[in-house]
Parts: sequence; C-alpha cells; structure tokens
Amino acid sequence: MHKALYRAYRPQNFEDVVGQEHITRTLKNQIENNNVGHAYLFSGTRGTGKTSTAKIFARAVNCINSINQEPCNECDVCKDILNDNIMDVIEIDAASNNSVDDIRELRENVKYSPTKSKYKVYIIDEVHMLSQGAFNALLKTLEEPPSYVIFILATTEQHKIPATILSRCQRFDFKRVTVNDMTDRMKKICNEENIEVEDKALNLIARNSQGALRDALSMLDQCISFADHKIEYKDVVELLGTVNIEQLFEMAKFIINQDTKESLQILNEFIIWGKDIRNLINDLIDHFRNLMVCKVSTDLDEIISLPEEIIDQLKLQASDVDVNDIIRVLNILSVTQDTMKTSTNPRVLAEITMMKIAQPMFDESKEALIKRIENLENRIETGNIKVNTNNIENNSEVEKTNVAEEEIIYETVKSEDVKLIESSWTKIRQSIKDDKQSKQMPVYFLLGDVSSFNVYENMLYIIYGDGFEFAKKRLSDPNTIAYIEKMIRETLNRSFSIKVILESEVKNISLEIKDVKKDKGEEILKELVNEDILEIKQSIEENEHK
Repeated sequence: MHKALYRAYRPQNFEDVVGQEHITRTLKNQIENNNVGHAYLFSGTRGTGKTSTAKIFARAVNCINSINQEPCNECDVCKDILNDNIMDVIEIDAASNNSVDDIRELRENVKYSPTKSKYKVYIIDEVHMLSQGAFNALLKTLEEPPSYVIFILATTEQHKIPATILSRCQRFDFKRVTVNDMTDRMKKICNEENIEVEDKALNLIARNSQGALRDALSMLDQCISFADHKIEYKDVVELLGTVNIEQLFEMAKFIINQDTKESLQILNEFIIWGKDIRNLINDLIDHFRNLMVCKVSTDLDEIISLPEEIIDQLKLQASDVDVNDIIRVLNILSVTQDTMKTSTNPRVLAEITMMKIAQPMFDESKEALIKRIENLENRIETGNIKVNTNNIENNSEVEKTNVAEEEIIYETVKSEDVKLIESSWTKIRQSIKDDKQSKQMPVYFLLGDVSSFNVYENMLYIIYGDGFEFAKKRLSDPNTIAYIEKMIRETLNRSFSIKVILESEVKNISLEIKDVKKDKGEEILKELVNEDILEIKQSIEENEHK
C-alpha cells in the first residue's frame, strides 16, 4: 500500500524540521541545559511542523542514547514512541476530545508516574477546539503539573486560546516555510524517489502551498502519480488549475497597455479551459505585487521566490509601468478577491474587474484619477484628441435625437430629477448590495460603471460608455429592469421607467478639431483638456481631505 510522501518523509529529528531553526535550536538548548519547561504552546499555520516537532521533542527528552540532544530513534524508548507502544507519550486530538470529562480523565492519569521513560508527555493537537469548561479543567493541572509531566499544546488559531492558558506556556510560533526551503526539500525527496523534475515545477508547487510543507508534499505526491517519474511545469499547471506564467505576463501586458479587448479574451480562454477564476485573480495579485517589488527594490532574492529567469522578465515588464498604476490595479484586484468569495457569478465580476483595470476612466480612486491626468497630458502633446460637447444655446434650446426609433430629449441644464438620481445613486446601489436574498451583486457592480443619466417624461435613461455593451445587454433583461425600478422606487419613493443605452446611441453635437491651424488648435485643445485636468485634480484633493 502506498504511503503518502508527507508521512513517509515525516521529520525524525530536529535537523529534518524545515524552516523552524529558531524553535529547534531553543528546544535542544533546553535539553542540554536540563532546563525543560512543563508547558509549551506550538502555534502556526497548517503543515509547518508543529506536531512533528512535538513528537521529536518527546523522544529527545526521553532518549537513552541521545546524541547532540537529538533522539537516536534506535533505543527501546525511541522505538516504542515511534510505534505508539508506550503509555508515557499520549497524543490527544482536541477536536474530538474536547469535553470537560475528557480533560478530567487526563488530570487523573497525570497523577501516575511514567512507566518506562523519564517524562510523561501530553501532546494536545488543535487545542483551541477545547470547550471553555475543558480549558478551566486543564488550567490548574497546567499551572502546577508533577515534575515528570510535559504538556505540548498545538494550535492553528492561537487567538482562540484563553489568556490564562497562554500565560502558563512557553510559546513558539512556527513560521510559514519559505519557497526556497520547500523546493530544496522536495528536490531531495525526488532524488531519493528517482523522480526527474523541473525546478520551475517544484517552485510552482511550493508557491501554491502557501507556506505549508505538508500541502506541498501532497501536491508533489499527486504530480508523481500523474507524471510517471518525470514532472514537468505544464503538468503541475494542469493538475493544480493554476495560471501559466506566460499567460500571466501576457495578461499583465494588456492591462498595462489598457487593452480591454485582449484582457477579456484571455479571461474567456481561461474560463473555457475550465480553470477557477479565483485562481486567476489570486495569481494576478501576486504578479502585480512582484512588479511593484521590482520597482522599489534591487535585492529580490528573499522578497520574490521565483526562478532567476522569471525575475528578469518581471524587471523588464516593470520598466513599462509606474508604481501608481500598479497600486491602482492591486486595489481593484484586492476588492474583487474579497467580493468573489460570496459572488454567485464570478465570471461577470471578473469581467467588470478587467474593464476597470484596463480603463481607469471607470475607476474613481486617486490612482485612477492620476492616470487619467497622464493620459490627457499625453493627448495634448500628440494632438490626438476628439472633443464632444453639448450645444449650449442662450435660449437653452432642447436637442432631440432618435434612439432605437424612440425620441429622447436631452436638456442643456440638468433637471431636478437628474440631480435627484445622481445624488441618490450611491444609496440606491447600497440598497441593492444589502438585498442579500435577491443575490444581485453583479447588478450592484454594473451600476457602478454608469457614465451619466437623463430623465424625460418619467423615463430614466441609464447611459454607459460605448465599451459597455455587455453591461447594457445584462441590465436590459426585463426581470433586471423591473428589479432596478423596484429598488429605486423603494429608496426614493419615486417611480421611474428605465432604459439602458450607450453613449453612441445618443446624438451629441461633436466638434472635431482637424482643420484648425496648429497654433490655434493647440490653444483650444489645452484649454479644453486643462479644464478636465483641473476637475480631476480637484477630485483628488477632495479625496485626500476625506
């Protein structure tokens, strides 16, 4: 029967414990100086070696032939502990033995001296699962145990343990195992198992384990079964459902270049292959985080745990983007990462995210406003600009246009209804967000990208930019329209009929500056665009004051 790698290669002495030298060294010094404590708390994330270290410590303090404070694993006591044939080392799972009666039984057993070894060692795993009554029952024994008893409490959630328990223990925090340490450990195991493996394949496994060596070994075990003695990078990508590094660089390039179409195309390909969209968002966050590090640091070995050739690619791509843009992208992705945990339609949420990332005009953050200023300034320099403006006449003439065989009138001065909708839009969206039963979070996000509004004869026109055809299609569903009308009615106590349209469907008077003389043209362009820049800068200042 096959034995899992994490079991077959469980550490047998302190030297085998990966990435926890600060703990193993302290424990060995205590054994050497005969200064062993009576209660220890081992805390840290899963798979970092807490239970393994506890078992090694239990053997080390009882070993008859200990060498350099390491258990020999050959004497009778060590063998009995390894084979669970001794009553002096007791491992208790607090998840299934968490009652007051369980702890009372433990207190009774503590009274009896060890039968074969020097110390009785109680290893209580997942100790945070104990009930409050059980903690209280443990308290007195933990405070004044017999001289021959050692308690080792292990937990992944230290914050759930009462302060009265914490104060009676020596605490050791197990760190997440670094990617380099995990890669070295897995490479050693592959050599012993005669498995050929690519370094970047091991690196990918290590990065996806999130600091848990046990998780990494479980993934490696799965890859060995799949690859048949030769593990390649593409095999790991296929098995883990992760994003290929080339795909990440390609998508990041399109995001940096503000190419919405190509960004959505890669997203669509990712979905077609049956990959988890959440993995894509997580990997994009890691990628742009690495780009940010490349911009602000030169010593990247410890900060970015990737092969050298990948780091060189990151440095090259980082040279094409500024830190402000990276921060903007990371902020949007982080919000999406949190929201996606409860989203019923992660694909739509991811598509909206790609639109916001690739087009800063749809993002209201300070970083996006700065980016829009840069874009406007670049357009001034190149003269590549088209300005659309409403025809404002002295008599406030009303301009009419035919949209989808329907007459829509747009006033040069905002009506009171338009002002009401604009001032209440955030409140309306919040009502949709708070309506958990209807599960309309995609509608909440889509309504955040509206370009403008107009009202004519009680018809509310919700207007999107021309790049938002998908939003128009999604929101034009009769059921969705009825839902939005209902939420507006409940929020404002006013009834509107709703129609969703695009800006291209509205007939505006366009002023294209093509034949104007160069000097006069530059003067007009600067005047028009500088007004936009001034407005954006004012928005930034308002955000900063908030």
